[in-house]
Amino acid sequence: MWTFFHSAAFDFSVWEMWGCLLTGGHLVVVPYWSSRSPEQFRDLLLTERVTVLNQTPSAFAQLVEADRAHAPELSVRLVVFGGEPLDARSLLPWLDRYPEFRCRPVNMFGITETTVHVTAETVGREQALAGSRSVGRALPGWWLYVLDEAGRPVPEGVAGEIHVGGAGVALGYLNRPELTAERFVADPFTGGRMYRTGDRGRLRTDGRLEHLGRLDNQVKLRGFRIELGEIRSVLLESPGVDAAAVVLRQDDPADPATGRLDAYVVLSDGSTAGLREHLGRKLPAYMVPSTVTVLPVLPMTQNGKVDLAGLPLPDRVSAQDGPESAAASRDGDVAGWAEGLSEQLLDVWRHVFGFAVDPGDDFFALGGNSLLAVRMGAVMRERGLPALHPRTLYLHPTVRALADALSA
Repeated sequence: MWTFFHSAAFDFSVWEMWGCLLTGGHLVVVPYWSSRSPEQFRDLLLTERVTVLNQTPSAFAQLVEADRAHAPELSVRLVVFGGEPLDARSLLPWLDRYPEFRCRPVNMFGITETTVHVTAETVGREQALAGSRSVGRALPGWWLYVLDEAGRPVPEGVAGEIHVGGAGVALGYLNRPELTAERFVADPFTGGRMYRTGDRGRLRTDGRLEHLGRLDNQVKLRGFRIELGEIRSVLLESPGVDAAAVVLRQDDPADPATGRLDAYVVLSDGSTAGLREHLGRKLPAYMVPSTVTVLPVLPMTQNGKVDLAGLPLPDRVSAQDGPESAAASRDGDVAGWAEGLSEQLLDVWRHVFGFAVDPGDDFFALGGNSLLAVRMGAVMRERGLPALHPRTLYLHPTVRALADALSA
């Protein structure tokens, strides 16, 4: 029993349909709304006794959470991952319930231009605990190369662009000769053709390929080059995080100071305050997201990938759930702090951020950065307030603490 979960416009569906039908399997077509509801999808798997499941990691993470609370166990014996990078650590809750001797997880790498799958790797508990990024060795008939920008092979263990050669490489893009010439190039090692995938990877000494994300998933924020996938990986390490996504936003394209990283998580346990602490320990300051928004589920495209365009704008005030801010609201002491210097600072912060701010809100948790700190200092000078040294703000990042420090 196989599931046909994804849109026919998504290359993964080729594997779902023909992998099943060419091996004598029974294909279960998943209704659209069931594919959008992890609970309904889980019920369908149970009712139809599905044994082979094909999923993107993002969709599977939400299925794992839906399955965790139910007693009847599924009949799934093989889970094939594709469509996006798999963080092997996210499989640990599934492996606790369905050990690899009962259900075999397989991570596959491939792309439309190479007729879907190119590699395969079984992921067991050992690989999950290690956070393996391996997608395995090339399937028969395929060749894998990791090359530098000049098209030269890089040493084992060094990252470069993944190139794929073999019989399944497509002829090119319809009516796009320039793009075809750019991406489909001669294979100097076999005399055939190969495809430049645009993916980063590195080959290990045992011939396995580690997939490191997209080359175009790197963003630049205030002079720093940041891999969004690396931040997502750290989020998924945190206990209680079932799914995560990270995006770069800039409210005003002409104003670099408005650029920020927004994180979205599905939590089964914990709070955003604990998550911020975890991020602060694991990441340099410039990679820590300005906001962390909790969602019941991450929005998905028809292809089962995270719909980044469908993520809501973060509620930057409610995202700050630290004890100091909560205490200020609970005790009703905002009015007491909104006197004298504190009241003036609140006005400055609201002017700079453009939204409501409480005395206990953290400057950096609200989306503050070095450029906004400079802007805040300028506004304070214009209003005749005490001079603001950046170090003072970094050490006292709330209105309440900053007012005390400046008064002293």
